Amino acid sequence: MAASPDSAPDTTLSSPGGDLDPYRLPPGVLPSRYDVRLTPSLEDARFGGVVTVQLDVEVPTTTLVLNAAELEIGSCLVNGAPADFTVDEETDRLFVHTAAELPIGSATLTVEFTGILNDKLRGFYRSTYNDEDGTEQVIATTQMQSTDCRRAFPCWDEPEYKAVFGITLDIAEGLQAISSGPEVDRTTGDGRIVIRFADTMTMSTYLVAFIVGRLEMTDAVDVNDTPMRLVHVPGKGHLTDFGMDVGAFCLRWFEEYYGIPYPSDKIDLAGLPDFAAGAMENLGCITFRESLLLVDPATSTQNEQQLVADVVAHELAHMWFGDLVTMRWWNGIWLNEAFATFMEIAACDAYRPDWERWTSFGLERSVAFDVDALENTRSVEYEVRSPADCEGMFDVLTYQKGAALLRMLEQYLGEDHFREGVSHYLRLHSYKNTETNDLWDAIEATSGEPVRRIMDSWIWQPGFPLISAALTADGSGVELTQQRFRLGARPDDAADQLWVVPVHVRNGATTTTVLLDGISVVVPLADAAASVVVNAGGHGFFRVAYDDALRSRLTADLAEMNTLERYSLVDDAWAATVAGAISAPELLQFLRGFAGEREHAVWQAVVIALRGLGRLVGDDAFPTFQAQVRDLVQPALTELGEPAADESDLTAKLRGLLLATAGALGNDEAIIGVCRDLLQQPVEDVDPELVAAATSVVAAHGGVEDYDKFQNGFLTASTPQEQLRQLYALAEFDDEALILRTCEFVLSDKVKTQNAPFVLRMTMTNRRHGATAWRFIREHWDHANTEFPTNTIVRMVESVKHLATPELVADSAAFFAEHPIPQATKTLDQILERQRINAALLARDGEALGQFLTS
Repeated sequence: MAASPDSAPDTTLSSPGGDLDPYRLPPGVLPSRYDVRLTPSLEDARFGGVVTVQLDVEVPTTTLVLNAAELEIGSCLVNGAPADFTVDEETDRLFVHTAAELPIGSATLTVEFTGILNDKLRGFYRSTYNDEDGTEQVIATTQMQSTDCRRAFPCWDEPEYKAVFGITLDIAEGLQAISSGPEVDRTTGDGRIVIRFADTMTMSTYLVAFIVGRLEMTDAVDVNDTPMRLVHVPGKGHLTDFGMDVGAFCLRWFEEYYGIPYPSDKIDLAGLPDFAAGAMENLGCITFRESLLLVDPATSTQNEQQLVADVVAHELAHMWFGDLVTMRWWNGIWLNEAFATFMEIAACDAYRPDWERWTSFGLERSVAFDVDALENTRSVEYEVRSPADCEGMFDVLTYQKGAALLRMLEQYLGEDHFREGVSHYLRLHSYKNTETNDLWDAIEATSGEPVRRIMDSWIWQPGFPLISAALTADGSGVELTQQRFRLGARPDDAADQLWVVPVHVRNGATTTTVLLDGISVVVPLADAAASVVVNAGGHGFFRVAYDDALRSRLTADLAEMNTLERYSLVDDAWAATVAGAISAPELLQFLRGFAGEREHAVWQAVVIALRGLGRLVGDDAFPTFQAQVRDLVQPALTELGEPAADESDLTAKLRGLLLATAGALGNDEAIIGVCRDLLQQPVEDVDPELVAAATSVVAAHGGVEDYDKFQNGFLTASTPQEQLRQLYALAEFDDEALILRTCEFVLSDKVKTQNAPFVLRMTMTNRRHGATAWRFIREHWDHANTEFPTNTIVRMVESVKHLATPELVADSAAFFAEHPIPQATKTLDQILERQRINAALLARDGEALGQFLTS
């Protein structure tokens, strides 16, 4: 790692090379202000520009070193005088050489340049849509995080180099433009419009944004004196109300939560046709995939609406945590994203309490559990040097594990103490950069609890504990013991690990909280005969293994547990099955006990376990397994009956889940018929949850005619959600020829490159034809890497973990040995390890489960 700027080593350089860190800019020269003028040409996908940077020179130097990538540099001026320059394309460096040494003080650098509007959805790039006449229209837009502002203009492209940005856009008449600040000046002439935007606050380069194209904007809504608009392509104004409502609510809620006003002048929420990520927290100009901003509540499912609410809340939370206060370097990005994820759940829970958002977060936490139980997991915070290292940080350990750890801390401290610490942190470090410990110290200062000691035990080591709970010999207490939970066998050289674990234990009506910071602790029981719930409330980031006596008390009266606790009970049982602690037949018997369950979250865990078991069952026993699925879900589905006008969203969601499970996994002929009938009705006459479920069921059992209907539905859909629903259905057909047709289709220009990798990922989850899809991906590997956004490649192949035969395990390992994914090395290692674990599970339990089913 390079020395930090405040250590100020000598940075006098005469040429590229020397002892420069290839990934960190040398300290000693700091930008304080950028004035950027860009002239995009949408027709030929190019742009020209000039940037003037005000600099603070802290160490005398003859060479300025900044970032530039995929730009043609025309000229450089330092303090108005021409300067020689060289470009190192390998390290994205622009070296500007001055005739005389720059002394300590201020200086000015001006660079003229040209660039391309690329198709890789990063930097300054092209996005396209077809207007109502079918004519392709181009939008020039940006995605700077993590290290792509250097593709839009030369800059000090590291988060600690904060500065003020003044943006001016020179655009063709008939186009609209927005940026981080509000428009303050506009001049026209010669068929051009020059728009100047207000200065931003002091911020990092990765938060700069500007968009140019034929766009429409809603009227601004005043949110505590901050104007908020939603920006979209023409013809989609009818899909903006929900996103605006969520945005206005969350902005007010965050201002109240943080106790700090929104730190900028305005907010635009912009839905883009092409976007590699989900959304981006650009100050004042937040960008989104259309499906995560534009939605029709009348035709969308609860989950589709929740995704919009989550993502809008997530990005607005960043305006303070990330934009106002920013990590010093990319190793700290986990805290930005983890905190925004935590806050999205909190805000969404406040927006729609009936959605029980903290309960459904349990499913997201389980995804992090699955990765963190591998040997190839990583610590939440770890060294980041290169742009590829940084790209690899955007994973479930950063988002979901990080957020779950913050929730665990909040529940231990109490919501008010946690909130006071966060507000103190933001006030103390506004407009500055921080390290992770700065947050722990701020919360510790306001709460008086050992926050740093607790959190350091979770942040700096990989994995998480399994808390084993056993009655003491005399039955008067429960002994809690911790050890690292693994899905695979413990390596012989593995070191022992301990965490400082906040554990809430409920015994009857009494809840006791302990900090388990050693191997074990005994918790006295207030009622020795009553049930004991470890991880009461369900918010701890650990799994629980009960001894037989304690488990039998719980399963005898599941009503003693709340929804999230019951969810965790099922989720822990499935994880124990994968790890080999219990057998697949034992798990199936355990799941039968949940036929009386009526909460959606618990059924989610049950269905995930059933799907996992289904992958272990051979073709001979599979009809028997399907019958057991039908028997398990039918009582709850029958009880739910037809949709009612006054029922909750989660009740409707549960009906959809059970219908899809009975039809697709259970092969219920009656349900399949019902689903076909539902899709014959006008979509506005059917509950959206039933439409989504019926789509999956019909696809799972459909033929060419059904395929053609869904494909055409994708091409003509009126909402982003309907479009994706029908596109993903193309991966569910139980027909090899149709799966190959899907693979070919998503490589065509009919499917956006932002979506194609995820459809291919789904094709590999196909029970009978996943291997066929994998062969297709192998054969088209070069095409995928050339055309798809780099951050989607590893997500595309994630489902290879389900291909669990020995031949496919060997094939995958051999392929990736020759075709690495350098921007996601660790994630790929995790995928391949999980594939080996799934293969071990299949070898261990597949035959036994089949015999159990047919005996």
